Amino acid sequence: MTTVLGEFFAADPTKIDNGLLDDGPAGRYPVVEAKTVDPVSISTLGEILGVGSYDELIDEVSKGPMAASGEAGIFTVPSTMRDALAASGLDVATIAERWHRTEELAAWRSDDVRAVVRGLAALAGRAAAESRELFFWWSL
Repeated sequence: MTTVLGEFFAADPTKIDNGLLDDGPAGRYPVVEAKTVDPVSISTLGEILGVGSYDELIDEVSKGPMAASGEAGIFTVPSTMRDALAASGLDVATIAERWHRTEELAAWRSDDVRAVVRGLAALAGRAAAESRELFFWWSL
């Protein structure tokens, strides 16, 4: 089984270029590392956050450019998810616990899920303040 590497990051959508697609956002943007995340788990998190159903979110999350090699690309995190993650009073522990109970993240350690949600909340807060969008870069 191939492990998918990945990082959440915040950027101006017009700044996404081939270099970012090929090499990822690390070193260019602040990132939150999250291996094995995919559109299914991102959409599930959106449903947990209350921004829409999985079925409503999956198509938007799956949108995004792919590197010419086909071995890397970007998933879009809906702005409604960014805003929900950035909201003051977000209950990180409860959100992380519910996300951890999903099939997609069941193999993760609970501390790692909490760390990703905590990091995403901080990243989303900065993104919202700077009028940037959240994305997830993946690579095989």
